[in-house]
Amino acid sequence: MTHHDPLSLLRGIRDANYHRPGIRCLRLFSADARILRELAAEAEGLRARNAPSLAGDPGHVTAWTGPRGRVEQFSLLNASGRCDDFSQDHDLSCFGKRFHHRSRYPALSALAEALPHLVNFRINVLGPGAALAPHEEHSVVRSHTGAVGVRARFHLPLVTGPEATLLLDGDLHRLAAGTVYLVNHGCVHAAENAGAADRIHLVWDMLLTAPATEVMFGTGPAPEGFTRTRVRTVRPEGRRTVARWERIAPRVSESEARHVGFLDPQ
Repeated sequence: MTHHDPLSLLRGIRDANYHRPGIRCLRLFSADARILRELAAEAEGLRARNAPSLAGDPGHVTAWTGPRGRVEQFSLLNASGRCDDFSQDHDLSCFGKRFHHRSRYPALSALAEALPHLVNFRINVLGPGAALAPHEEHSVVRSHTGAVGVRARFHLPLVTGPEATLLLDGDLHRLAAGTVYLVNHGCVHAAENAGAADRIHLVWDMLLTAPATEVMFGTGPAPEGFTRTRVRTVRPEGRRTVARWERIAPRVSESEARHVGFLDPQ
């Protein structure tokens, strides 16, 4: 499989979504030191001025994953402008949403504007000892027209440490600060912060339209302040057995996803 072939990439994400050999995690961009400092500082300032939603609260969109400890989410792309408003984070629409705090947080705004067809754009915080239990979502989705494609998830760690881990179908990863990763959330995944300080990630979902796929996986210019990585493969550091997990029922069967393709904006 070549990751430079867009259709092969979609199929690789699809295959791992159904727990077959495929693409679970890729390293895509490296942030330069200046942009990483700016993003981390703006994220800290935004956290100080705005209330988060708490993933463990009843009714939160993430509560079903079994959060443990302090798990904060700041939703930056919506119609209301409230960082605790997660109501549009997973509606599969890239319309009617915007980042309302552009002037105060120019680095965050510039990154969001460079990413076409965003579904959401969030700051996710795991406090010391916090975790998300193993759970399974789906990266393969059906559009309102019936087309089958991919909603892809990306992580950019801003503040992290060696005690922060991510599991993807049993593969153990430690994501490095300043690197943008594709994280296939169709895999059974879990996150834990066993460190003494907050783990802070920028996390966003995009519809993999042709333009979004070119920006994230193509060979053209990277977003300003970022450099495309030469080696995309992320090798796991080990394995952990996952015996039980929570699961959202799939809306697209594996047979229906056979002809996965680019989505149109919706």
